[in-house]
Amino acid sequence: MVGIPSMIKRLFGGDAAALSEKQTDDQARVGQLKREFAEHPTKGLTPARLYQILEGAEQGDLQAQSDLFEDMEEKDPQIGADMLKRRQLAAELEWQILPPDNASTQEKKAVEHAKEVFAALEVEDLVLDLGTGLGHGWANLELSWQRDGALRYIEQPTLRPHSWFRLHPEDQTVITLRDMSPTGAELWPLGWVQHRHRARPGYVARSGLHRMLAWPYLFQNYAMGDLAQLLEIYGMPARLGKYPKNATAKEKATLLRAVVAMGKDAAGIIPEGMSIDFLEAAQGSADLYLAMMNWCERSKARVILGGTLTSGTGEGTNTNALGNVHERGQNSLIRSDVRQYCSSTRKSILWPMAALNFGITDPNRAPRFWLDMGETEDFQVLANTLPTFVDMGARIPVSWLHEKSGIPEAGDDEEILKPKPQAPMMGALRQPALAALSAAKAPRPATPADAIAARLAREGDPHVAAWLERIEAMLENATSLAEFREMLLAAQAELGEDELAALIGSGLSAAELAGRSDLEDASETRNG
Repeated sequence: MVGIPSMIKRLFGGDAAALSEKQTDDQARVGQLKREFAEHPTKGLTPARLYQILEGAEQGDLQAQSDLFEDMEEKDPQIGADMLKRRQLAAELEWQILPPDNASTQEKKAVEHAKEVFAALEVEDLVLDLGTGLGHGWANLELSWQRDGALRYIEQPTLRPHSWFRLHPEDQTVITLRDMSPTGAELWPLGWVQHRHRARPGYVARSGLHRMLAWPYLFQNYAMGDLAQLLEIYGMPARLGKYPKNATAKEKATLLRAVVAMGKDAAGIIPEGMSIDFLEAAQGSADLYLAMMNWCERSKARVILGGTLTSGTGEGTNTNALGNVHERGQNSLIRSDVRQYCSSTRKSILWPMAALNFGITDPNRAPRFWLDMGETEDFQVLANTLPTFVDMGARIPVSWLHEKSGIPEAGDDEEILKPKPQAPMMGALRQPALAALSAAKAPRPATPADAIAARLAREGDPHVAAWLERIEAMLENATSLAEFREMLLAAQAELGEDELAALIGSGLSAAELAGRSDLEDASETRNG
């Protein structure tokens, strides 16, 4: 504990209270928060009331807006499903704890400790909780610190309701915990993961996606209510009750109850002398209401997922290519979400643990939290292009190759795959010679030039074969390429090239005479 309070004050601007208790455990100041119930402002929501809620949030009162946003996700299937999909796409990714570049011994120890801590957490739940910042623009998760000997670590962070917080009246970028004070309690630096999600630009109260979804949500509710009323009124025949002129008030009331009951129960009784006529149902069209509802559905899908085809709200004429475009846009949003989740986790969890346990005061040297999107380059493209760049002199780090290919880098004590043994050099040397010999032995058209070439091949084969046999023996006895080169140079004078040179010279002379003969024959043919 020596030096910890001063380190916390210097690095995080607070005290060590968060290491021993939670800020929300203070019953005297914030105990009322745990006894509050949501007000459900969507009940009877009107455009005037919605504007009032949004304006109040900009002035610091986030409670009504937070309750409104929670209701929207709960009551609207489109919003709830698409928001869950976007959060889940990030939560299901594989996570890693990575060291900084050129990590020191202490930094490597911090990484190993962080891996142990996160292995005991529900990381998927952590990412899902951070994902609530998509709609609200922010999310606050309370931390609980524990000790294992000299090491400090966190337990599973707890997402606190957004309605527990407010904006500081003097600084609209500061979120405080609602208590009995007019400004709210400042959040303890080591007690919270304060995630700010920039789904859209603007102040904290206006940075959530739900601000854009609130109006389509309201318009769709109006359209749905009107459609339900249309179905109720125009979906069943009108009933007309007739009573005698001298009917009493009691008899009229009896007839009215019978008319109403027959509309929903299809059965009823009336006094003798009265009658009920069923008229043809009035004709009404639901197209306008459905058009409004469809527009609202597509608008919500565009806001949350960046398109309509990944949400099931697209038109039937959409093509597969257009669907792929929408999916790429959705992946771009997920990448942005993932980067923001990782940044908040590193800043609020990994750096404090590294600082308290291993003295790492620079946040840039803290372990990094990484969610793997699984986007790797094509293996065949890498295999074909990398050797070319390397031969050109490009200095490509091995870490870049592992990152692009998605293949993890092996540790010092791990077994690794080894390259396939190269074929013996002799095989490479013999192949061109054998191919030349086979080509020489192949049947050719009987021309003077072909005959000369065939004779050279037959008479030269023994000389070439002797050379190859001698060279093969050298290669088997050599222990290195340098030694093999010296053996070749030393044996060059002993390979007996005089006979082969004389043979080739005779062949060239014969070929020259054959060429002159062909020219003379062609000249006589033209003159004759």
